[in-house]
Amino acid sequence: MATLFLTLSCGRYLSVQPQGMVIPTTDEEFAAIMHRIINDIEGGADNYVIGNMETIALYEGIADDLDANIMIGDLKAFAGDVINSRMTDYRESFEIIRDCNIVIDNLPGGSKITEDILAAAYAVKGICYYNLIRDFCEPWDKNTCTSQLGLPLVERFDISQKPVRSSLAQSVDYCESLLKKSLSHKMSSDLFFFTEYVVKAYLAKLYFWAQKWDEMIPLCEDIMKNSGISLCPASQYAAMMDASTKEGEVIVRSHINNASELDWYFSYMKSYISSRPACAGIVALYGEEKDKDVRYGVCFNSKRMNAKNPERRVRMSEILLMLAEGYYHKGESEKALSLINELRANRIEGVQPLSLSELPELRTTDRIKVDCEGKAITALLQTILDERRKELFMEGDRWFELKRNGRPQWWIINNGLKYTVKEYLYTAPIYKSDVDMDPNMKQNPGYGTK
Repeated sequence: MATLFLTLSCGRYLSVQPQGMVIPTTDEEFAAIMHRIINDIEGGADNYVIGNMETIALYEGIADDLDANIMIGDLKAFAGDVINSRMTDYRESFEIIRDCNIVIDNLPGGSKITEDILAAAYAVKGICYYNLIRDFCEPWDKNTCTSQLGLPLVERFDISQKPVRSSLAQSVDYCESLLKKSLSHKMSSDLFFFTEYVVKAYLAKLYFWAQKWDEMIPLCEDIMKNSGISLCPASQYAAMMDASTKEGEVIVRSHINNASELDWYFSYMKSYISSRPACAGIVALYGEEKDKDVRYGVCFNSKRMNAKNPERRVRMSEILLMLAEGYYHKGESEKALSLINELRANRIEGVQPLSLSELPELRTTDRIKVDCEGKAITALLQTILDERRKELFMEGDRWFELKRNGRPQWWIINNGLKYTVKEYLYTAPIYKSDVDMDPNMKQNPGYGTK
């Protein structure tokens, strides 16, 4: 197999002449590049596309659903302590983008297999850009997105190219174009993993992050109506979350290969992730419904430690929650609440529908006080965010919800010292070597002078 696998960052692989490089020539060799990435996902070794337990451990550790003031445990608890790990994610993600570019640049389409390979390459590249946008760019601001710092747009494998950062708006547009190109190749085989509704789910997630409600709403409606996947009922919820394969309402997930040589490691990771109790705030969200809400027993043991199978997934409930929030921001409150009632009916035994006139009282003690558009939280949006927090607990979501909704500052106490999560820490630093090597590469605010 004649493929190129370098251990270099985005800037370095574009500026250093590789030795002994041989570009693949056959369909099988190009397919092997994509299958290596897919095998990592299915075996649980992928940190950078779908993600895995390590990804969950990092982001749940530094978010606030686990109570670091009671017990730090084994997980890192302060965002400042994981800067090096997050910079590594930048480098490794661009290595995957490089491999996708080798396929995209050199593989002619036309046949069934080449179209599937190209669909997978565009999907992986697009999902990597989506992940990078969320982590390495500041949250979307419709008033400044054309001047906010985005990402280098690496359009082709070119060792002489030194791309600098585009705007955030350009990065989102580029990511959107990649995912749409994947869809245009009309993947015909699930052997290449990134089938139509997997890609559509990530395109919806991109629109959600960039507040493109008019694009997101019909796409989420399409996924819910036409994907063939339905919201999981309460009676099947626990079995779905504990399953070692893709079941129920799961659209895509990692670690579905039960013969993975890393299974011993992920058994350890489960106990590692469960080394700190849940915070009182998320437990309180269940109120008097906790004995009837299937999520409570799935998420917590008697000591409030995580009991949920910590796999990275995209589920139909997330699509529903995005759609509900989209309707909310478009002023369609009845539609938004109807979806929340649908979710609750499939999670809470005997629950009565909520009405707009009798929503839970707005809390003043919550960490999130403004929404993604900078407006004050309302009782309806609080209800939507509460359901999202319960539904996606320990799935790597909460950190990005804090980032998306105002980047609140908060602190933890460890060994008698106070550590403050400041606004800039929500956005990870660009890989330092790239910034040091290229005077035109701008670093994110808070991490240097460039």
